[in-house]
Amino acid sequence: MSAKIDEAYRHCERLVRAHDKDRYLASLFAPADRRLYLFALYAFALELARVKMLVKEPMAGAIRLQWWHEAIEGLRAEEAAANPVMSALQDAARQTNVSLAPLTAAVEAREAELYGTPPLAAAAAVFIMAARLLGAEGEAIARAADHATHAVTLLETEPDKARAAYRAFRGMVGSLPEDALPAFLPVALVPLRLKHPDAPQWCRQLALLRTAWFGFPGIERKIVSV
Repeated sequence: MSAKIDEAYRHCERLVRAHDKDRYLASLFAPADRRLYLFALYAFALELARVKMLVKEPMAGAIRLQWWHEAIEGLRAEEAAANPVMSALQDAARQTNVSLAPLTAAVEAREAELYGTPPLAAAAAVFIMAARLLGAEGEAIARAADHATHAVTLLETEPDKARAAYRAFRGMVGSLPEDALPAFLPVALVPLRLKHPDAPQWCRQLALLRTAWFGFPGIERKIVSV
């Protein structure tokens, strides 16, 4: 790994650790040789999500998101190489032989969010891509990603639907490839967040650790061996 790429991954790791502690901690349970790929993906997700907070007008946000859309499609090679998040994400794709094309759905969902549409497709794309970067694919992943997306994105607005989606997701955990489990570990926080929306970080960390070691409640699918 070149020094430039190494620093790009470190930038992504710092970004995720600072702004998405839950995903950062969940990533630590992924295999060491794949962990950096998740940092790159989650940093990308953060960059997309923050566009809405940076602009006052939807059109300005759409212009920013268009850059990411074109970078994913390979239309801004030089600019992408100079951007640490895009540079790391592209390297992750090369190392794993995984296409980044499905992430255009995440960009488009974030653009629709600028006009008031919940970005469900963005969350789903990230779950699926995380599993692929970990070496797992399959129809079960797509179905689980759909339930996981509704569980984590509807917590504040429609808690009953989030609770139902979590139950549906939990019923599918047994059918997921083992390699995919770290990608879905953040879903373990749904019950805690439903009961205690303002739960401190140490409680969230404990919930992640418990699930990683012992599996989702009622499902003996451990992410790490004990």
